Amino acid sequence: MTPTYRLPYFVFVSLAVWVLSGSAYGAPAGNEAALAPGYRGGQPVAAQADGSFIIEAEEFAVKSGGANGWRTMNWGENYYAASLANTFLSRKGCLGAPEQCARAEASVEVEVPAAGRYLALVRYEAAYRFETRFRLRVEQGGQVKLDRPYGARDQQKIWAFRQGLKTEVGWDWGQVENTVWEGHDAWVELAPGRARLTLVAENQPEPAARRHVDVIVLTKDEEGVKARIAKENYLPLDGLLTQAGDVFLKFHNLSTTPLTLSVPVGIEHSPYWIHQRAWKPKSLTAEPGAVTDWEEVGSLLDTLNDGQWRFTAASKTKGAPVHYRLEFGVKNAAGKLESVAKFESRTNALEVAYDANTRWTRRFRTTDTFLYDLLAHLKKTPVRGKPPERTLIYGFTFDERPGDAKYTAAREEFLKLFALNVRARNTKSGTSRASAYIDVRSVPTPKLNEHFEKLKQDGQKLEDIRVVSLGDEIGLGRPPAKSDEPFREWARGRGLKPEDINPAAGGDWSKVAYDASPALSGTNPRLFYFAKLYAYHFGTQQLKERTDLIKRALPNADTGANFSPHHGPLYLGDAHMWISLFRAGGMTMPWSEDYIFQVPVGSQQMNNLLLDLARAANRYEPRRDSHFYVMPHMPGNRPESWRRLFYGALGHGMTIVNLFEFRPVQAAYTENYVNSPKMFVEVRRAFHELATFEDVVQDGRPRWGKAALWYSHAGDVWQNHRAPFGPNKRALAVAVRHQQTPLDIVEEEDALRGTLSGYTALYLTDANVSQAASRALADWVQKGGQLFATAGAGLLDEFNQPNATLRTLLGVQPQPLTISTNPLVLFEKTDLPFCEPLDQVTMKSGGTVPVFAALGKFTASGSEVLGTFKDGSPAVVARTHGTGRAIYCGFLPALTYFQPAIPKRPGDRTSAADSLAHFIPTKFHAGAGQLIGLPVAKAERPVVCSEPLVEANLIESKSAAALVLVNWTPTPLKGLKVTLQTALPQKKIELASGGKVTTSKQGGQTVLTLDLAVADTVILR
Repeated sequence: MTPTYRLPYFVFVSLAVWVLSGSAYGAPAGNEAALAPGYRGGQPVAAQADGSFIIEAEEFAVKSGGANGWRTMNWGENYYAASLANTFLSRKGCLGAPEQCARAEASVEVEVPAAGRYLALVRYEAAYRFETRFRLRVEQGGQVKLDRPYGARDQQKIWAFRQGLKTEVGWDWGQVENTVWEGHDAWVELAPGRARLTLVAENQPEPAARRHVDVIVLTKDEEGVKARIAKENYLPLDGLLTQAGDVFLKFHNLSTTPLTLSVPVGIEHSPYWIHQRAWKPKSLTAEPGAVTDWEEVGSLLDTLNDGQWRFTAASKTKGAPVHYRLEFGVKNAAGKLESVAKFESRTNALEVAYDANTRWTRRFRTTDTFLYDLLAHLKKTPVRGKPPERTLIYGFTFDERPGDAKYTAAREEFLKLFALNVRARNTKSGTSRASAYIDVRSVPTPKLNEHFEKLKQDGQKLEDIRVVSLGDEIGLGRPPAKSDEPFREWARGRGLKPEDINPAAGGDWSKVAYDASPALSGTNPRLFYFAKLYAYHFGTQQLKERTDLIKRALPNADTGANFSPHHGPLYLGDAHMWISLFRAGGMTMPWSEDYIFQVPVGSQQMNNLLLDLARAANRYEPRRDSHFYVMPHMPGNRPESWRRLFYGALGHGMTIVNLFEFRPVQAAYTENYVNSPKMFVEVRRAFHELATFEDVVQDGRPRWGKAALWYSHAGDVWQNHRAPFGPNKRALAVAVRHQQTPLDIVEEEDALRGTLSGYTALYLTDANVSQAASRALADWVQKGGQLFATAGAGLLDEFNQPNATLRTLLGVQPQPLTISTNPLVLFEKTDLPFCEPLDQVTMKSGGTVPVFAALGKFTASGSEVLGTFKDGSPAVVARTHGTGRAIYCGFLPALTYFQPAIPKRPGDRTSAADSLAHFIPTKFHAGAGQLIGLPVAKAERPVVCSEPLVEANLIESKSAAALVLVNWTPTPLKGLKVTLQTALPQKKIELASGGKVTTSKQGGQTVLTLDLAVADTVILR
């Protein structure tokens, strides 16, 4: 991604990068790939030094097909354009064709230096479950040497991430980065002289995706290609792509002593240093007043992303000053070398930014200009109000440069604009700052006190340390293999008997051994269950030991570690780690991240489940903070999506904000960065809005709702979040929210403590519920609770045996579940559109509801049948107990709710406005929504919006309230009406954005009328 800086600048384009108002050779702003077709000027592609060809598809000249055929595209218009993993295009462009088109051709010529047998490798995007067909034709001397199809689903491709040769791969984390190579077996015999390559696109079978062809490689190095496929584990063959032959360097010695210049390889951001390259750093030496010849250095630069280039100059005379000039040249297609940039320096180090597509942009800049230009842009873009004062905001940003007064002053001013507490990558900062953040993941527990003493000696006031990170994307420690006695001691502490764990033990503890191996789950489920609980306890206690020590040494610090929602079932978490660990004191600050814009779950609204888990973790310690990464990384995210996620996180309890990496790629560390000026502006605007109600955020907490979603250790042990039940659970959370009902998370402890008494409705999706919790649920229903259970939910106990209590409560006896595997629903956006109904439910109240992903038929007794399957058997039943009711569905209604709302389009990972990644579903199944809404039909709703897809969350402090509104529709809403159905302060009502809000009275209730574009907050004082 490219911050490009020359004044005037900053134009927002499809990829939202920094762009020139007038780029080299007259390229339109942000459309640098448009330079590609004219770059050749009729010149053929020359071979690399090793005789191979690297041929950019965007340099092909379009010969036929017109506007509906091939066209040059910029990185960001394609499917996969983000800051990480396999989402990059060589020289940030490609040749694209629509899903369907009449025959279209684009050609380029190459100059073959020597006869030989060449592999014809093509790098392109292979959208999962979609055809992306095109042909490569090679002609020479009037003969067709190769005419081969590429891109068909059934053809072998070279896949990333150790997958090797396969026809099609759908990643466990989502089918959102399917850039491949193809042609490991495509040979073409060529003679010396000109040859023409033609790319052909035409109509193709459905389902069809757009064709995005990146680069073609012709090489005789068969063994090298085989070796890369076999050994290059991360992104095979991408290491071939450098700017060799494009970029040259001259070294001018302006000093009075001989100088040596170290020319390193450029820093890679595609995504980081994982490519296998043949490059080696270079060294240039010049006598006083001398200038070196042009030295080829493009071979040290990546073509897949922009980056930094850190040069070092040294005098041969120790201590002598340095003075030098670096001059950069770029060759055109005809081989003519032109000087394009000069930088003079009197310091040993000089950092230059390079472009991935230098052959077109012909541009180099010093990296400090990115800070200066960004700061100037922010100052010219006014935002209302002032930065927050009480909210802790963390993030990595522009590195310090001691000794550079201009840069240091600009950096400090930038930090103040965002109230940003800078995170240093080393713990020795030399100064102390309030609200300090430290990371101790690499410090062993016995060394912690020694580490803190060292910090103190370095000037850090220990009482100023506010956040202590114990790691990033961590899991829990596991007990050693020989843990029999600690396991028994733990079991005795819980009041268990040997036979409770191992029925064959009698009363003999020696017959109880720790064993949590999966194979045991079928042969001894009791031992497996308790061994897993012990493992959870063990991991929690390991962290608690560290936390207790830290709290003694650092009186104002909270401990936490980022829990990744991408490990295991996505954006669901689990009870033992996300809730119970904090209640047991393992850590004191729940913490997670919102990379949800990178994965094809049903809606980015599902991200809020992570904050709800944090609220559940802090339920009995409500003054604890919730730390959350709200990441503006771009490409990948979008300003409006970031705003939704930021406001959503606030509404669900975030009190500490973390931006993670908050700087452009030319200042970044690795794969996370922000390349959009518009994103920086949006973040600043949102922070200034937060300042208007941060007292409510910091002093108050979100109001608890009247509906809850069930989590439990039994569900964790038996992996109740596995597909398709996990996707149904996160979809159900959103569907309940669409009922305009606040939804909390409860777990087994809450049921046993009587906390359920505060709820009128409970949604259950987990198959396994402990016997003790089942009794508590039955008692709660008897007293008026409304229980809603989906297919298989609650029918098994903690030992994976039939749950008699809940089967009686629900009035069902289940038959074996049918689970669709073609496809298995892992991701709502990419799997549901390919699902065919397994059955259909006819509702007693009218209408039909299709069944997707899973079907669980059952017999019912003592229940009212609310819906039937096609064969007349019960599909939805309700059973009354006391003043409460239990509803059971033999299918997954939340997946039905989402299915019609998701278009059949390729999964992607991009910032494009029309991407599936940022698609906001709205066309939900009404019948499924009505069914899901039954338990909360009479539930208390503090706030009701005229548009039900607006989520409203109420945060209350002693003297004020903040009503956080997030618009989960893709269009701004004019005249939204918000009815307050609960007592709230109303002496002063205003919007955080400064927008207009009017009040009126209807039926004794206050109705607010306002315009809502993406997200805002109504402040009530």
